[in-house]
Amino acid sequence: MAIVNMSKFDLFIFKDQRENFLKKIQKFKYVHLVNHERKDEDEELSEVSRANELMEIDDKISKAKEAIEILEKYKKKKSALKAMKEGKENLTFDELLKRAGVFDFEKYYGEVSKIKKDNDDILAELTDLDQKIFDLNPWKSIDFPLEKLDAFKDVSVYTGTIPDRYRAEFENSLKNNDLIYIDKVHVDKNYSYYLIICHKSEDEKCNEVFRKMGFTISNFKDVGKAEDLIKSYKDKKEDNKKKIQENVDKLKTYVKFLDDFQIYYEYLRNEKLKTISSQKFLDTKNLDLIEGYVPRDMLGNFEKLVKDLVGENYYFVSKDAERDSKEVPIMLKNNKLIRPFEFMTEMYSLPKYNEIDPTPFFAPFYFIFAGIMVGDLGYGLLVFIGSLIALKSFNLDKGQRKFIQFFNYLSISTMIFGLIFGSFFGGIIKLPSLIDPAADTTEMLLLSLLLGGIHIFFALGINGYMKIRDGHPKDAFFDVGLWYMVLVGSIGFGISKVITMNPLVSKILFWTMIVSMIGIVLTGGRDQKSLGGKFGWGIYSLYGITSYIGDFVSYLRLMALVLSGSFIGVAVNMVAGMLFGSSIFGKIFAVLIFLVFQAFNAFLSYLSAYVHTARLTYVEMFNKFYEGGGRPFKKMIEDSKYFNIE
Repeated sequence: MAIVNMSKFDLFIFKDQRENFLKKIQKFKYVHLVNHERKDEDEELSEVSRANELMEIDDKISKAKEAIEILEKYKKKKSALKAMKEGKENLTFDELLKRAGVFDFEKYYGEVSKIKKDNDDILAELTDLDQKIFDLNPWKSIDFPLEKLDAFKDVSVYTGTIPDRYRAEFENSLKNNDLIYIDKVHVDKNYSYYLIICHKSEDEKCNEVFRKMGFTISNFKDVGKAEDLIKSYKDKKEDNKKKIQENVDKLKTYVKFLDDFQIYYEYLRNEKLKTISSQKFLDTKNLDLIEGYVPRDMLGNFEKLVKDLVGENYYFVSKDAERDSKEVPIMLKNNKLIRPFEFMTEMYSLPKYNEIDPTPFFAPFYFIFAGIMVGDLGYGLLVFIGSLIALKSFNLDKGQRKFIQFFNYLSISTMIFGLIFGSFFGGIIKLPSLIDPAADTTEMLLLSLLLGGIHIFFALGINGYMKIRDGHPKDAFFDVGLWYMVLVGSIGFGISKVITMNPLVSKILFWTMIVSMIGIVLTGGRDQKSLGGKFGWGIYSLYGITSYIGDFVSYLRLMALVLSGSFIGVAVNMVAGMLFGSSIFGKIFAVLIFLVFQAFNAFLSYLSAYVHTARLTYVEMFNKFYEGGGRPFKKMIEDSKYFNIE
């Protein structure tokens, strides 16, 4: 249960073995390649560049993704339950490569994209037709070819629009002239549409009114009567809709290739990873220099892989990874009980190589704290049965399985504390209890503070262990031992003022507190050079006792959350009970209210437990010993979106 020990290697192989080597380590998977630091004296070494190949791969990835998005629209949707049960298809990496190799990607992508482009062009034409119909619709009452409106010798014909607010004034400006004919052919909420015929001698007067009133002249590019044109455009729309449906039917026949496109997409992503990895190499005219990390227990297998590939034509040197190096990639290795909690560590930050994996240390506390916060046997049974069914019946990927197993463990803790608290769906069935959170508030308060103290002391102990492990026992005493003494002394002395205690014990606790506080002031700034700096940082270090007070108070959320959840559950039961005693409809509503609101309360309780226990872990525990910031071990196979690849 720890961080996986790593070995760092340097490898020289002939350049003509580069592609075969990359293929082999991709199947081996557990190789983390790094950029070799090229020094000025390494004049014969140059960086490997494969920019053109990456551009080609990226182009193909984009095409594959486009084809997948097109075909997914027409794939028959499965029910959520069936989709979860079937999960992702399981493939080995060799199967992925084999199926990608026999798929004629360019052919089928070309056919799918051509149909899609044809549809896009038709849709664009439909939009254009809609606009033309919209533009012509106000003029459909004009029973005359539009292109001939300006073909008269003695009169001018104008069509156009004017804002509604100028309509009355516009009409008054023109209607008293016998040489001008004005016809309002259409009105909508913003504009009025006019056909105006005037003798050419009145053109100047008309245009002056047009300019003054903001009359916008309409120019028609279409040939024919407006009504006839509208009908032809509508007919054209219907024809285009049929073509679209024909294309959709064609695309549906390509849905059978959706899995192949997805496989090819994943193949391309792994090809990209392989190509990017090769850019971490340095090369000479004939050789490649490769640098990276391998789990220590796999080092022998890795060297054997190289030897099987190139025979004796290689140079290989390895050493244990440097403990304090920030470059060492991190892998966590825990047993089945602890492994589901790893995602909480990963969500915060992976440890650095010189730290410890915090997962096995916080997992028991997380298990207990979350169980207390929910604290109901019924809620525990709900999640336990649901998660067990999911684990047994659904084809889950590793991440999903780990997440559901995590909540399966929390449900066990919830059931345990549900029995301790005697709570079953908020008390719908009376159970004997060791502690009643609602009645035994003092006991719950003390339990919360006691568990908080254990949590904090345990975290400090890990800090002390790490300092001793790294050869700094004095730092362990100054930074951990003295704080143990301060906390034990201050807590014990405070208790002695509340309960009767032997005066000698009380005095020992008091002086333990005082001496350790003085010790913190004297040693808290020991790294500073000046005397003032040492004293100032010592005082500041002692001021940190206030944060411990806040830490202890934070653990009261254990009591607060179990109380809030239980009170809501009791309230739901009271409402359901009152309704159940009435008519048949009341009984139905009572059952519905009980089921819906108890399920909702269970959801809120687990959500609160998840969030607040994470907070106690990250803030109250981790800040005592854990920094994080490690970089994850980058395997040579990409995580798949569509398949479970082994």
